[in-house]
Amino acid sequence: MTPGEIDGALASFSESDFNPPVPRPRLRLTARDAFVYLSLFTALALSAGYLITLIFAILDFHLPDPAEGAGEARYALDQIRWAIATLLVSVPAFVWMTHYTDRKIAQEAGHQRSLVRKWLTYLALFVSALVFFGDAIYVIYCFLKGEMTLRFILKAMTIAFIAMTIFIFYLRGLEDFRDDR
Repeated sequence: MTPGEIDGALASFSESDFNPPVPRPRLRLTARDAFVYLSLFTALALSAGYLITLIFAILDFHLPDPAEGAGEARYALDQIRWAIATLLVSVPAFVWMTHYTDRKIAQEAGHQRSLVRKWLTYLALFVSALVFFGDAIYVIYCFLKGEMTLRFILKAMTIAFIAMTIFIFYLRGLEDFRDDR
């Protein structure tokens, strides 16, 4: 055996004063977990995306671009309707599924070690950080180009706020995975 394999085997046991050594709990992967967490993160993506769409449409309606025609207001109203319809479905689904998974984790620690949950948590962190960085880069680009308007700044702030809110929300969930190897 290599030293890495020996260290890996010894690391698979929990540190405790109890003899004999007790194996560490392993991450679990079930089809049910995949369904629940994929549904949860889909509801999150829909909620975040359409919240941004709603805010953008409201800004477009109240701060119209003079270069756009009169059809912009009509288009913005249609976007507002579509975003509200989507949010009326996705936000309650996200809230309910978050509450459901938190309750399951509180009832049984095994739910906390879901491999799908771990991967999707890191994916949510990655995507939200990527969106935040992209937003910051685009703001700097537009500033250097001289195209900063109130509407643009408010839209950029909307994206940054939602991306950072998601990042912080899921960052706090990482502590559940601190003992995983």
